[in-house]
Amino acid sequence: MEYLGELGRLVPLRCASAERVQAAGRYRESVTVEGRRRVQVVPASPRTWDVSWDLAYAGEAAALSAFTTGAWGPGPWHWLPLQAHRGNLLTPREADLMEWTTRPELSAGGPVRDVDGAWTARSLLHSAASGWTSIFVGLPVIAGTPVTWSCDVTGSSPKTTMTFHDVSGAVLAEVTATGAGSGMQRVSVTGTPPSGAVTARVGVRSGVSRVARPQVSWTPQAVPWSRGHGCRAAVVDGLTDDLLYMADERVGAYTAHGFTVMEVS
Repeated sequence: MEYLGELGRLVPLRCASAERVQAAGRYRESVTVEGRRRVQVVPASPRTWDVSWDLAYAGEAAALSAFTTGAWGPGPWHWLPLQAHRGNLLTPREADLMEWTTRPELSAGGPVRDVDGAWTARSLLHSAASGWTSIFVGLPVIAGTPVTWSCDVTGSSPKTTMTFHDVSGAVLAEVTATGAGSGMQRVSVTGTPPSGAVTARVGVRSGVSRVARPQVSWTPQAVPWSRGHGCRAAVVDGLTDDLLYMADERVGAYTAHGFTVMEVS
């Protein structure tokens, strides 16, 4: 399943038959009269998903059309394609530690070797003397669906923590995992959101000094490191509806669809 909607009201949509993701260009090109090429960096590169369903039932088509007709309002909504909740539901900038929740205990740490020995471009320095610091907040969850928070960390017996929250922000549950030793290691913690949970917060405790390669997935265990695929704000447009076959009244129509999901800010 893929999911679209508001926190606490995520609507399941069938998995795409085909899905193409493209980010806007990062550079604007110009050529001088002397023939030299110049480029200007564009601060944002919003993504676009071109999605197609080769076959859908009437109920599946109705769930999608409620977003394109305005039944759910104008948006934007959270968009969780399969690569997000099964791989990494952080956004690309969050997964690359270009964005995080602003905290005095967190600061940019620069490149570092990850647990595989390769260079990762960015890390976070963590300076809290006690307690725990949330790095990402407002992450969508579904009650009863396990969530795993993983990251590469250094520190003394480093601990990672995840909390689940209801619609008012109240904490409903908390889980913590502890690593061994002090060298760079990947620590993962898994928890199941209780009834009423709509969001999660993830972070580290005071023993952690550096963080790299953050990852959150809707899985019962850690999964291989993946770049961020989540999208916190998106709209849906360009729905096409092709009738394939009209079955009897017990089944309804079989249709094929195409639509576009656009990341907005």
